[in-house]
Amino acid sequence: MDWTSMNGADAKPPVLDRVAPYTIQAQVNGNDAAGGGDRQQHGQQGEGGGAANGEVDDDLQAAPGIEVRGEIRVLAQTVVISDISFTGESFNVHTEITALPLSSDLRSIHLHLGSCAYLPSETGHNGRITINGVECLYSRLPEPTLSGHATNPSIMEGLTRYYDAIHEKDAFLEIAIPDPLRLTIQLLKCITIAVDVVVKKPTQGIQFVYNLASDGTIDKGAHVFTYRSSLLTSTREWLPCVDAPDQLALWRLHITCESWLTAVASGDLVGFDSHGDKRLRTWNYQQLVPTAACNIGFAVGQFSTYTLPDMAEITNFAPVGLLSLVKHTVAPLDKILEYFEELLSCRFPYPTYKQVFVDMIPDEVTSYSSMSIFSISTLHHKKIIDAVQECRQLLALGASQQFFGCFISPSHFLDWWLVRSLSRFITSLYIEKIFGTSEYLFQIKKLLNAVCDYESQWGKIILRPSIEAATRMNLHCEPRCEHTCSPLYAENMAKKGHLAMRMLSKRLGHEPYFQVLHKILSVGQQMAERRDRPATWTHLVISTETFFRTVTNVTGQEIPTFMEQWIHNGGHASFRVQYVFNRKRNMIELEVRQKVEPGNGRLRYVGPLTVLVQELDGSFSHTVQIDGDISRADLQCHSKGRRQKKKRVPLYSGDDVEVDLSNMDPDSPVLWIRLDPELHLIRNMMINQPDYQWEYMLRYERDVLAQLQALDRLQLCPNPQSRDVLLETISNDNFFYRVRCHAAYALTEVLNKMPETWSGVPALLSLYRRIYGAKSCPMLPRSNNFVVTSQNLQQYFLQQALPQALARMRTNGMALQEVQCFIVDYIRYNDNSINRYSDDHYRASLLNALAVCVAPVNTLGGGNYIPDALSWEMNEVVEETTHALNMDTIKPSFRHVVGVAALSVIHNLQRNGHIPSDSKIFWVFAAPKLCVNMRKAALHIIVERLSMSRKKQSTNDLMRLLTMLAQDTDPAIRLHIATLLATMPPFSAHECTDTGPTNPCNTAQIADELWSLMSRTTLETRVRMLLMDLYFSLYGMATPFVKGGPAMISGHQRAKRRPCDSKSNTLGWHNEILDGEQPPSPESRTFSEDIDMLQ
Repeated sequence: MDWTSMNGADAKPPVLDRVAPYTIQAQVNGNDAAGGGDRQQHGQQGEGGGAANGEVDDDLQAAPGIEVRGEIRVLAQTVVISDISFTGESFNVHTEITALPLSSDLRSIHLHLGSCAYLPSETGHNGRITINGVECLYSRLPEPTLSGHATNPSIMEGLTRYYDAIHEKDAFLEIAIPDPLRLTIQLLKCITIAVDVVVKKPTQGIQFVYNLASDGTIDKGAHVFTYRSSLLTSTREWLPCVDAPDQLALWRLHITCESWLTAVASGDLVGFDSHGDKRLRTWNYQQLVPTAACNIGFAVGQFSTYTLPDMAEITNFAPVGLLSLVKHTVAPLDKILEYFEELLSCRFPYPTYKQVFVDMIPDEVTSYSSMSIFSISTLHHKKIIDAVQECRQLLALGASQQFFGCFISPSHFLDWWLVRSLSRFITSLYIEKIFGTSEYLFQIKKLLNAVCDYESQWGKIILRPSIEAATRMNLHCEPRCEHTCSPLYAENMAKKGHLAMRMLSKRLGHEPYFQVLHKILSVGQQMAERRDRPATWTHLVISTETFFRTVTNVTGQEIPTFMEQWIHNGGHASFRVQYVFNRKRNMIELEVRQKVEPGNGRLRYVGPLTVLVQELDGSFSHTVQIDGDISRADLQCHSKGRRQKKKRVPLYSGDDVEVDLSNMDPDSPVLWIRLDPELHLIRNMMINQPDYQWEYMLRYERDVLAQLQALDRLQLCPNPQSRDVLLETISNDNFFYRVRCHAAYALTEVLNKMPETWSGVPALLSLYRRIYGAKSCPMLPRSNNFVVTSQNLQQYFLQQALPQALARMRTNGMALQEVQCFIVDYIRYNDNSINRYSDDHYRASLLNALAVCVAPVNTLGGGNYIPDALSWEMNEVVEETTHALNMDTIKPSFRHVVGVAALSVIHNLQRNGHIPSDSKIFWVFAAPKLCVNMRKAALHIIVERLSMSRKKQSTNDLMRLLTMLAQDTDPAIRLHIATLLATMPPFSAHECTDTGPTNPCNTAQIADELWSLMSRTTLETRVRMLLMDLYFSLYGMATPFVKGGPAMISGHQRAKRRPCDSKSNTLGWHNEILDGEQPPSPESRTFSEDIDMLQ
């Protein structure tokens, strides 16, 4: 229900008490600026208008180091949106910008305006463009393109010139200042710029979602909303404005729509006006917290409305019919906001907060001032267990971005990483509080792997590059501008920034670090209330320099080395560690090596490194100095070797455990060593120590990071001892469930490398049947009865992982027949009739396990595509898969996870030669109007087929993908296709001169189509930059060989990756963390691409 249905058509929502009058009497840079029109001149002391608690000594002063750039200084902006048409996909916009000229000799003003927002001269509508009521001459300047600045289709030439052009000017609506206003400009007096535009058929920044009924009317649930098509902002796509993050202003938005629609916008709702015939209604919002245009958004649609019972300031909106899902999904939101307010010692920065759930949005979370827009797929029923953690993380991220990103905004795109990293960091602390330290450390380790892998492939990530740098960085993209920065680079930059903020927190201490954040927020809130002094609004803008200046001022610590290593320079540290124990000296002789080469993404680390030595008499920490490529240190041991079988050993965590010493060297007191145990550095590391020490580390160490590190090495040790300790880990309920799941995959790796030493049923299968099989007949599953307690949830997620681990067991290249029969039986006899929760994800896990069971046909002696020629095992696989896919079509599972898993089985059957290889079935499920999750899964398989196939069909599939990318109406699908192609290119630049020319996708037609799409300004910026990632992966920095380029690829290029021979990871259906899926770190583990449910 919405307000209308609850309270009648004339019902007025309560006017918010904290909304102050919308007036300005400003002094900017010493110049008086009074708002014109009907705005009265009131000094705004308002609520807390002066500096509170004496925290701001120099109140009314601009923030040091923050300077507003541009031709004008925007003070306030009014936006009127009307004539919203869903069938025509259009609406009218009238805006008035109150601004102050920053130059007395200004001749023209340039505003940002997208190509789908048409000016009066372009459509012939009755709009005008005026300054202080005087009509102006205006024109739209030509927008630079990649192809327009290059004679050859090469990134090296085109991108540099394109960046120079876009850096010089990226505002293309030029308004000439009329002669009668020259004196006003010379006196630097305030002006009002009025612009009328019509937005028609927008291709980016705005999305219309609707379905037409058979009679031509619009079905219920139609909505339109804003989203970000570039990394920083897309407001210019529908609104003439100064679209810069440092141009803060006060806002008033009036949205007129039909009475059955609800309008939601940035700011606070102050009421709505019903028109005479009651067919139309105008919703009035005003944002009195100074906000940049890039954080202004809106959504209009047939929404159901839900207000949190215990927090009336929070309102949630979703298309009609989804109210029950909204209530369950947003239930934890009040606790999330309370946690952030307590953590930051600062109240929420806005009087109200709105959450809108929409369809066809490319990002899971899009945050605007006092408003967050989420994908409708975030909503879930109370019967769905697996979506809970993911949903809470997304809600927390949306709330944290209100503090850092919307309220505190970056001064430039160069500082975008900072607010994004701060919001991610405080979100991760919420995850630690709710889901535990082990989950928090697991996600930090995953971020670390992703950053190291990206830098190893693509090049170093520099968090804050210098804008004045004349020399081009050794990258394929230009990260100093949002229009030329790769989204993959930006996403990993945010991850690296998250790690850097965590490192800074560890270095400063938790309390001093949050004193810094509190200082930034509290000063910003005080200055935001001084609406009569725009000079003070600069305290709401942050740069990397001002942040670290605040760190020094608040904590008294200067950290130039930290900034030089991790902020202003790129790369990650890479350590190779070995040691020997000197029995005579009772010392560990440690050697740490670094290997830094151009292009491998590593930096030469110089500084302290923590070494944690677990000895028989306790855990001892040492600090060694790394000062070169090879560093050596002698560490004194505090224990003596003992010839005992068992001993109680105190651990680093404070626990005492009884350790079986029978396997260790009797002369050495060292049980294991760890380096940088708390991840204080961005690094990857390989430690050489005896196998028994890794076994001790896994068995007795309580830190999940140490356990994961031990698992990575033990999977490379195929011996009975490793097998036994891994089996013990899986069986032990005291281990973190993710470690137990990883241990199952590691055990499979170990068993596959060992000679056949087992007879009968595999131990893992016996374990599974004992835990999850029916008591009367363990061969069959017991009826599902999931219980949401800590212990039972761990068993639930282990229940999903173990079949997938079992399915990877091989003997002579063939899956175990007993395992396949076990999986088919568990699918066939699965019973969820008495379970209060859904088993969709469990069924999907069994289907994924069935997909992994499929072995290549040449090991089975098959290859005949006649159905009757299929073995009975494959017949059962095909039968169960077809049944699951058909049932998921008739009765859809949550997010179609069962259908997605069934597609992966079909893909594996084709890939291994059991059925004809044909992409037609996947194109059927990739078609428009289907569930977006099915579409994404099918597209993932199609792209993966391109990278594995050498058939001529690949060229047609790739061209069809590029056509869909250019024409599909869903921006989420367009972005998904571009991301898939960028991460899984059909071939690489390394192959371009040998196997590349024989690759059917390596044609001049493909190269021309890619270059054309990269230059098409109607495509979203993020999609174009992802295509540049693809172009770079295929052809390097030079002109493609098929277009007359050099025969040998030279210069910077994407590094080779180890090919993944596992099944496609089309869906990470448990706890997809904020960074989404990412490839494994090449030096950290070799089996993680197979861990579907943990990705």
